[in-house]
Amino acid sequence: MKRTARCVAVLALALAAVACGGYGTGTTPTPSSARLSSTAVLRIVSPTPGQVVPTTGVIVTISLEGARIVPAGSTNLKPDEGHVHLKVDGRVITLTGTLEVPTGPLTKGPHLLEIEFAASDHGPFNPRVIQQVTVTAE
Repeated sequence: MKRTARCVAVLALALAAVACGGYGTGTTPTPSSARLSSTAVLRIVSPTPGQVVPTTGVIVTISLEGARIVPAGSTNLKPDEGHVHLKVDGRVITLTGTLEVPTGPLTKGPHLLEIEFAASDHGPFNPRVIQQVTVTAE
């Protein structure tokens, strides 16, 4: 019986570590349900879905309404303040404080461009404020 109780205790601790994001990072992320909701409305103006772009890269032009861009790094979170993360094919390319963001060079073929308006602590809002577009580099 003692062995079963120990196994249950170890399993409970392991599940608690996973649920809290304990992956050895030394930090415990804030659960997304506790995150602020944003007033931002984000839109990719260009490139447009399916657009053919050069392999040298493209400027992603963003429209942002209901919020403003502020420098990253603050823990004083506000629903109408944040910055933009640009991902290309799921990889963060840049964190920016502007509405025109260069992708950098692209390999030939299709690419998923994703922008997210993130809180000033780099974390997501809840719900996330994300837009994406697929382009083809030639």
